[in-house]
Amino acid sequence: MQQHRHYLNPKSNHYLLVPLLWVVLYACAPKKQAESQSTDYLGQETPDTIPQIFGKDIISVDGRFDMGFAMSPNGKSMVFGVADETDPKGTCLYLMNNIDGIWSSPDKSFLPDNVNTFFPMFGPSGDKLYFAKSNGSDTDLWSAEFVDHSAIAPQPLDSIFNSKSREAGHGKAKSGAFYFTSNRDDQNQCCGDIYYAKPTSGRYTNIQRSAMLSSEADEESLFLSPNGRYIIVQAWKGEFQSKHDLYISYRTIHGSWTPLKRLNDHINGKEIEQRPFVSPDHKFLFFSRMKILRENGRDSYDSDIYWVSTKSVFAPYIYNPQIEASVTFNKKFELHFPSDLFKDIDNQELTYQLTLKDGSEIPEWITFDSDKLMLSGTWATKEPLGFKLTARDGSGNSNIFKFDLNQSNLETQD
Repeated sequence: MQQHRHYLNPKSNHYLLVPLLWVVLYACAPKKQAESQSTDYLGQETPDTIPQIFGKDIISVDGRFDMGFAMSPNGKSMVFGVADETDPKGTCLYLMNNIDGIWSSPDKSFLPDNVNTFFPMFGPSGDKLYFAKSNGSDTDLWSAEFVDHSAIAPQPLDSIFNSKSREAGHGKAKSGAFYFTSNRDDQNQCCGDIYYAKPTSGRYTNIQRSAMLSSEADEESLFLSPNGRYIIVQAWKGEFQSKHDLYISYRTIHGSWTPLKRLNDHINGKEIEQRPFVSPDHKFLFFSRMKILRENGRDSYDSDIYWVSTKSVFAPYIYNPQIEASVTFNKKFELHFPSDLFKDIDNQELTYQLTLKDGSEIPEWITFDSDKLMLSGTWATKEPLGFKLTARDGSGNSNIFKFDLNQSNLETQD
C-alpha cells in the first residue's frame, strides 16, 4: 500500500485545529492469552502492560492517520477518527456496530455532514454522541442523538461551551458535569486549558476553568470517567524529553482533583500520546500515538490507535487524608487512619507499610496494625517524628501519605 503522509507546521494555527493529529507506533510486546470478557474487542487478544496497536488493518490502517477512539457504554458501538490534511472530506468519524455478535465494517455515513469531525465521545447513557467539528477557522463542540446505531440531528452545543476559539477534548459524567478543553483565554491560541460546567436545574449557566487540571502547558484532550472519579488528560509539559503525554488525576472526598501524575514510560514515549479513552469495564486504556518522521527536510506525521491494560494506569490515590490525633510524652496513644484514606479504581484490597520518612523502620515502641490501619504505643520521645504510609495494589502500583507526629498535635503533609 502506498504510504499517505501528513505534513503539518507546528507553529501554524492550523496545527491546533482539526488535524492536531498526534500519536505513533510503539513496539508490541508478546501477546497474552485472551481473558474472558463480555465485550468483543474485534476478536483480538487483550494486551497487558505494553501498548499494542488496536484493530490493525480495520481501525488502525498503515499509511492512514487514525486518531481518537470511543466505545458506547454497552460495548456495542465503536467510533474512531481518521484525518486527511489534503482532503477535508477525508477528516471524519467512522462507526462500527456489533449486531448479533458480528462487527460491521467502518462506516462514515452514520453522521450527517460528517466532514472535519473528530474527538468522538459517547454520553454516559449512550444515547448521545459528542464530537468536535471544524469550520476551517474555529472548532466547536457538537452533539447528536445516538439511536439505532446512527447519529441523528447533529447540532453545536450551547454557546456557553463554544467560544470564538478552539474547543476540543471533552467528556460528560453521569452527574451531568461536562469537562472540555478550550483556547478561549489564550490570546496566542497556542495553549488550551481545561474547563467545566455543572448543570443547575438541568441547565448549564456557568463555565469555570479548572486550576488544578490546567497549567501553562497545552492541555488538548481528556477522558472523564462516567462516575467522575478520575480524569486522564493529554498535556504538553515538556517533561522527559517528550511532547504531549497522558496524565491522570483522581477526585478526592472533598471534590477536588489530585495533582496530575504522568502515566508510565510504556504508555508515554518520546512520541505524541493523545486522545485517551478507557473502556466501559475500566480494563483498557485506548489512546492515539503519533510517529514523527523526517522526510525531504520536512516533518511527516503518522498515527495509530493503541490499547493497553489499565493495571499499570490506576494506582492507589489519597482520597481522604483527614486524620485527628494527639500524643503526649510517656503516654499511650492510638491513631486510627480513615478506612478510605486511600482508594484505587481497580483494586479493592490494598497492602500497607509504615516507615519513617527516610525509609527506616519505626521505633520499637510504636506498633502499626496494617489490617486496622492503626498506629499505637506509648510515646517515648519529645522530638517530632515524620512517617510515610505506603499503599500498594495487586499490580505493584503504590502511593505515599506523609505525616508528622509530635507532642499534643499532628500535622499532615500532602
